[in-house]
Amino acid sequence: MKHGVSSSSFKKSHKTTTKISLNSLPEELLVEISSRVAASSFSDVHNLQLVSKTFQNYCNDGYVFQRVSFHGIPLFPWHRRNREKFSKFFKRCLRNGNPEALYRKGLIDYFHLDSAKEQGHGGGIEYLARAAEKGNQEARYVYGIILICLGGKTKQKGFKILSSLIKPLMSSTVKEVATLRKINRDIILWRGGPMMRQLKGSYVREKCNCDGRTEMFLAKSCVSNGFDEDSNIITSSSSSSSSSFCEICLWHHEVHLFLKND
Repeated sequence: MKHGVSSSSFKKSHKTTTKISLNSLPEELLVEISSRVAASSFSDVHNLQLVSKTFQNYCNDGYVFQRVSFHGIPLFPWHRRNREKFSKFFKRCLRNGNPEALYRKGLIDYFHLDSAKEQGHGGGIEYLARAAEKGNQEARYVYGIILICLGGKTKQKGFKILSSLIKPLMSSTVKEVATLRKINRDIILWRGGPMMRQLKGSYVREKCNCDGRTEMFLAKSCVSNGFDEDSNIITSSSSSSSSSFCEICLWHHEVHLFLKND
């Protein structure tokens, strides 16, 4: 060959690509890959199962079902053609303790089922409690609110659960719970009106002896739809400024917003 490298030299210098079989990878790695995809979205794990028989097998691991995300899927996915298949998949997620599945099941049983068929809605609360224990923030919010509304011995437990949502600053706390409130109300209000009215009827405000600053801050934030940083309240108990923060006022305000009719 003129002005170039000989074909034999090219073949020697050319590096061949080594193909790695999925079956040669450690089982733990394949399960972890599948679980991370599952944590991204329900549709992604479904697509991963179509990639190969290997991933189809590992996507059936209990750890994968535990981490599946249902983000973007309606509480009642009527639009899905294969409803029976989705229902079986959802039940497997429940059996494996998937926090999002437990949260959804709790909302359905507590707020959406016919109260004549589901007396007391106890099953719904149990599912919400399990989801909250596993760290699901939406479940913590609604479970805590329900317990406060029911009163009696459960009220203090509700305050304790909701306290985990409190941020160092009052403004950050209000923004956090407002997001959780919207997520829950958007799901519940479609058919959960009767149960919301029952909770409203059973709720009794806890008494407090605070200086009123928390209530004033919350009322002002509702009117102005914003926050005055100069009047912000530090919620951390390690700060002397936190003496103006009142959890009872905060959660009374939140219960009122959660249960209001609109």
